[in-house]
Amino acid sequence: MRKLKGLYREQSGVAMIMVALCLFIIIGFTAFVVDAGGLYFEKSRLQKSLDAAVLGGAQLLKVSQDDAEAVAFDLTLQNGFGLDTGDVETGDNYIEIYKTVTKELTFARVLGFNDTNVSAMARAEVLNTLIKGDDITPVGIEEGECTVMDEDEEECVEWGFQVGEPYTMHFKPGKSEGEESIKGNFGFLDVESEWKNLREKIENGVTLEVDSVLTKTGFSWGQVSKGFQTRIDNDEGKDHCNSYETADSTCSRVVTVPIVETFQDAEGKSEVKIVGFAAYYISAVINTGNEKRIEGRFIEFVRNGEFGEGENYGISGVKLVN
Repeated sequence: MRKLKGLYREQSGVAMIMVALCLFIIIGFTAFVVDAGGLYFEKSRLQKSLDAAVLGGAQLLKVSQDDAEAVAFDLTLQNGFGLDTGDVETGDNYIEIYKTVTKELTFARVLGFNDTNVSAMARAEVLNTLIKGDDITPVGIEEGECTVMDEDEEECVEWGFQVGEPYTMHFKPGKSEGEESIKGNFGFLDVESEWKNLREKIENGVTLEVDSVLTKTGFSWGQVSKGFQTRIDNDEGKDHCNSYETADSTCSRVVTVPIVETFQDAEGKSEVKIVGFAAYYISAVINTGNEKRIEGRFIEFVRNGEFGEGENYGISGVKLVN
């Protein structure tokens, strides 16, 4: 009997040790599950914040690398994280952010771990060339037409498409070489969309891609001038939209226009080929007497759309790079 009581006391002590050991293991697993989940959530939140920051910042790389960084800082802060100068790196065609934050632990404190580091990296690059997109103004610009006239507006002194140079849309009808007959094409494209007339299509944009498309005959200056003026009016109160040097994707007066191979052979409703797209900043709509034109400038620009191989006319896209 004494031996049995002694054995019971010994096993009772072992049971207490086993219970304590099991509690330690349970706490360890709890710490792992709870804190691992918290770390995963924090990592995800940080990654999404950095992704948004580089995508937003990349939109302004063509304007200024400093502006791109400023937007990235602001977007990251809005999402609950702060950036230091050394966290951001920019180049001509990319912006990259690497950020490390400290995450406090909960149950792991029992095991002696108070906090740990969580890191994430995001990089966005600028791509060329736009081959398809929405919000495109159906006013074709001939790839090889005159870009600079002489002082008397009688002879062309410079031909060809040029990014960064002033450009006036005169909407002169197309003519065959050596012919005087007006063909009725003024550069407008006949595109199917939900918008019923040319004015609404200019104001809201249409979907176009590098492909053949039909021309729309007739001058339609009333619709054209009102459509372009509406785009200018939409930017009222946006100071950065008042200059082509600071205008960005939030500015309605920056329009995407299709570059057409040629209008020379387009007589009546004819098929022409879109070879690319360019960004045009609308400076003013001139509509006084015989002066009917759109003044502006082609600019480098970053926007959304489908990008691929082809001639680059100044429009770029942005994508995340792992």
